[in-house]
Amino acid sequence: MILTVLGSGGISPDPQRGGAAYLLSDKECHLLLDAGPGSSRALVKAGYSPADLFGICITHRHPDHTSEFRLIIDQERSRRRSEPLLLAGPEILDDLINFHLTWGRDKPASLSFQIDRLVLPGKRQAGSFLIESVAVPHVSQSVGLRITAGNQTIVYPGDCGPSEKVVLLAKAADLLILECTLASGQNSRHHLSPEDAGQIALQSGCKKLVLSHFPPTADVENALAICNKMGVVTEAAYDGAIYRV
Repeated sequence: MILTVLGSGGISPDPQRGGAAYLLSDKECHLLLDAGPGSSRALVKAGYSPADLFGICITHRHPDHTSEFRLIIDQERSRRRSEPLLLAGPEILDDLINFHLTWGRDKPASLSFQIDRLVLPGKRQAGSFLIESVAVPHVSQSVGLRITAGNQTIVYPGDCGPSEKVVLLAKAADLLILECTLASGQNSRHHLSPEDAGQIALQSGCKKLVLSHFPPTADVENALAICNKMGVVTEAAYDGAIYRV
C-alpha cells in the first residue's frame, strides 16, 4: 500500500498545509481518506484525479475534513462518471449528500453513477481494501479507520481524544496516522498532544507513527522529539509526503 499525504493541517488556514486528506493506494485501487480544504488540488498535484477514486471515507462532519467532499461529487457528476463510487462514513454523511443534491434546486439533482454507501462504524471489503471502523471520542458520530490490503494495515482515527478504543483499533498496525492538534502538556477529551499520541503508539505496538493535523502554531520538532524519546518510531506528515507500507 502507498499513503500519500494530501493535507496535513487542521481547521486554521495554513500556507504550508492543506486540510485533512490522505490518498491510500493499492495497485489500481484508490481511497480518499477525508476531503479537507485543498484536497482536490492536492490530488491532481499528486498525479491523480477524482476519476481515479474507488471511494471516499469520511471520519466525521467537521469542515476541515469534509469541505471538498461535495466538490468531488460534483466533479464526477459533471464528467458523467459511470462507475460506482464508494462513500464510507458515519450516518450523518447522508445529510450532507442529500443537502448537496437538493440545495437550491426545484428537484433533487440526479447522478450518472451509483453511490455505494457504507455506513460506519462497520466492516466490509471494498475493492482490494478491508475497511474496519469504530467510534472514537471527538464529536458525535466520529469514526476511526483501520484499512488492510494483503498483510499490511494502516490506521487513521481522524480527530480523536485519548482512548482505549483508539489503541485497540491501532493494534500492531504497520502505519498509524495520529492527529497532533495540541501542544505538549495540553489535555483534551477531543484531541491529542504529542504525549497522548506517543502513548497510543506504544500501547498499540504499531511499527511507525506519523503525526499530522498540525495547527499553524505547532512545534513540530518538539512533538517529534517527545514521541521519539518515548521509543516510538515517529515522523511528521507534510503535504506531498509518501509512505510505502
